[in-house]
Amino acid sequence: MAEEVRSGRLDVVIFGASGFTGKHTVYEAVSVLEGLRWGIAGRNREKLEEVLDEMGIKAGQDLSQIPIIIADVSDDNSVLRMAMSARIVVNTVGPFRLYGEPVIRGCLAGGAHLVDVSGEPQYIESMQLKYHDFAKLCGTYVISACGCNSIPADMGVVFAEQHFDGTINSVETFFVHGLRGCKGNANAG
Repeated sequence: MAEEVRSGRLDVVIFGASGFTGKHTVYEAVSVLEGLRWGIAGRNREKLEEVLDEMGIKAGQDLSQIPIIIADVSDDNSVLRMAMSARIVVNTVGPFRLYGEPVIRGCLAGGAHLVDVSGEPQYIESMQLKYHDFAKLCGTYVISACGCNSIPADMGVVFAEQHFDGTINSVETFFVHGLRGCKGNANAG
C-alpha cells in the first residue's frame, strides 16, 4: 500500500475512517470517488482493514487495494506524512476542539486541502482566525462544517424511504440540538 502512495499523491484521504462518521464516509466514497485515487487513514491498521472489508461487502466491491495510511493526531509527523500523501484530506476525527488543530497544521505544512465535518462553532471560528492568513498564503483550502447539518437530515430521509410503505413525496425535518440530562437546559431529553 505504501508504494502506491509514494508513486504520487492520492486525490483524497479519509482520516478517521474506522470511526462512526468515517465508516459512512468510506461507504459513500466507493461511489462518489469512483475514478479517483483515494485512501483511508487512522491510528490502527487492523481496524482500518476491517472497515475496508465491511464497507466493501456492503458496497459489493473489493476494497482490499485501497491504500491505508497510519496517522495519529498525537503524532505531528504522522499527520504531516498523511497530508503529504493527499491532495485533499477529509477529517472525520472529533471532537474537533480536541483533535482538529493538528490536522489543520499538518495539511497546511503538507500542502493538502482540508475538509471536515465539524459542527463546533468555537473551534471553527478560532481556527479560521488563527490559520486563515497562512492558509491563504499557502493556497490551501480549509473547509469546516461540510455536511454538519445536512447529513442527519439526509440520513433521516433515507431511513424514511427504506421503512415507509409507499412513495415519499416530501419530507419536512427539524433539527433540535441540546444536551441530555443537563439541568436548566430547555432541550434536555
